[in-house]
Amino acid sequence: MALYFLVALGDDAPVLQTALSSKISKENLYTIEPGKWIVESPNTTSKELADAIKVPDTAAYFIVPVTGYFGLAQPDLWEWLAAKISAKTVARAS
Repeated sequence: MALYFLVALGDDAPVLQTALSSKISKENLYTIEPGKWIVESPNTTSKELADAIKVPDTAAYFIVPVTGYFGLAQPDLWEWLAAKISAKTVARAS
């Protein structure tokens, strides 16, 4: 299980939102704000995630693996991250 931070660049947020909405389930997608998402995508690399959501070649974006986190944000972001990381830990222990 892997978490990724995906950011649309320029005016490409709607293009990426469409790609994400059609390929990633709601429970595996957290929208921080328009054009910025955290995506849970098991057993993939950043490139494989881009290929899976079929981002158009003309869209500008970047995808970075989330290996830790810190900051000040809305509480539901921390709850979502904690739940995903907790599920990941439980899956490893099984």
